[in-house]
Amino acid sequence: MDRSGKIGIKFVVILLLLGWMGTVQAGESSKGGVLIGPAEAAAQSQYALQIKLPEFVLNGVKLKQDRSQAKPEAFQDPGSRRCPPFCVEPEKVAGAVTMRLEDFPKMAAEIKAGKILIVDMRTPDWYQKGTLPGAINLPYTDLSGPQTKAVARMKKLEGKDIIAFCNGWWCGQSPTGIKALQELGYPGKIYYFRDGNQGWADAGLPFSVPQ
Repeated sequence: MDRSGKIGIKFVVILLLLGWMGTVQAGESSKGGVLIGPAEAAAQSQYALQIKLPEFVLNGVKLKQDRSQAKPEAFQDPGSRRCPPFCVEPEKVAGAVTMRLEDFPKMAAEIKAGKILIVDMRTPDWYQKGTLPGAINLPYTDLSGPQTKAVARMKKLEGKDIIAFCNGWWCGQSPTGIKALQELGYPGKIYYFRDGNQGWADAGLPFSVPQ
């Protein structure tokens, strides 16, 4: 084979490789599911964006709505997330009671008295960035794996009634954690705060940074 023939073969190989790389890159760019989109995000956030709450105290922190404050970056554009892994969660979790923002002022006295715990089921890195005032962290991942370890970690809740939440209506961490608690036979009543941190931010309520 002469030199020109060898060059031609190399050129074809290069083109094939470039085509393969383009296919791989296109496949990678499509990973992560379908965009939630602005219309769905607006529909899901409508309640929290419009609700008006009285001033109230939660675990010693006085809360007043202020929608002029900047939202944390993670909650500025929920429509830009992709499903999976971030999907619109069902409004109810079997065996749990769905609660909404207006329930916090009503339950504040019981929360202050320690009868109800606010439980952040996100991973610790999320929890440390900001959470609901007085919330404790029990990551949903702590309730998976060997049952003996999960039961030991569940004891942190002391069998009390709890309000479980995560990043909001697009987050599946608290539903997963709630189901795990139920499978472990958790005795307390479980409230599911589906709006989570997204709803909290949309309502103009401030977050607390754990000490």
